[in-house]
Amino acid sequence: MLLDEVKATLAMENLTLSEEQEKLLQSYANGECSFEQFQELVNKLLKENKAA
Repeated sequence: MLLDEVKATLAMENLTLSEEQEKLLQSYANGECSFEQFQELVNKLLKENKAA
């Protein structure tokens, strides 16, 4: 499942998703949100975790 793969990848870098971010990622995995919304999530995660 996409969500489990993403969470495992983040865990390798000692990163986690907030509850809101996890819900949006799950929505994308389920086809309930657009790629643009998902892309915004990724960009936000990158900005929040620049040290990684």
